[in-house]
Amino acid sequence: MNHLVVTTAHGSLYTVGRIHSNKRRPLLFAMGGAWTPDDFLHELVDWFPGASVLIAPFPGMGVSRTTTFDVTNLSRMVDEAITSLFGEVPVVAYGVSAGCLVTLGLRAPQIVRHVATEPFFRTSPLWPLQATMRDMILAAPEKVGGAKAAEALFGYTAPPNEMIVDRDYHHVMEGLDRPVDVILGDAPLEPVREINRWPSFTSAADRELLASHPRVTVHPGPTGSGHYVDQTPDGVALVRGVLRNALLTAAESWVWPQ
Repeated sequence: MNHLVVTTAHGSLYTVGRIHSNKRRPLLFAMGGAWTPDDFLHELVDWFPGASVLIAPFPGMGVSRTTTFDVTNLSRMVDEAITSLFGEVPVVAYGVSAGCLVTLGLRAPQIVRHVATEPFFRTSPLWPLQATMRDMILAAPEKVGGAKAAEALFGYTAPPNEMIVDRDYHHVMEGLDRPVDVILGDAPLEPVREINRWPSFTSAADRELLASHPRVTVHPGPTGSGHYVDQTPDGVALVRGVLRNALLTAAESWVWPQ
């Protein structure tokens, strides 16, 4: 797909998707996590033909460029883009993995509901990702962008000076006063162990935080599912159903301008 670049005071947002001129159709804004394929989440365009769908790679990934990985700044960038393009449209904000750090921080008034798949709020517990980042950086040291993202977003520095500095993102939940549907993988993050695929990245502590939040509804993934909840037909059906219900609720609950 070609890209629509939205230039804001906080940076440029690279997007793909489909926009309806009919302002009475809701918008699904989606952002994936770090180091995802170029076509990540593009199936959403076909899943929801009745809605406008705008998909953005995590800023700094793929064709996107950013001078900072400050998630508060990135959220303000998306807020400004949504307000500018969709001022009278109800919006469902959908984040996956690290994308949740941006989408859960959105506060534009048009955003009436959040959906988050596999959010995390601290990075030091993410032991499966740390091993992957180490291998990625050591295999391609010339790609300095990957090392920069690993350090800035996740607090990880590869050998020979390997170090992990915890990044705490709990602040993205502060002031979150709109309904949130959270989809979580079944296989727990803890303890560190031999694995053949990634477990959930949502730690036990983060699960407790989400379960206690008055605006959050947790949707457990299929048995055995991990960070990639939608790798099975049951997982796809779960994600698709939660997003569909969120879009329907958004359209029905929005107070349309007269």
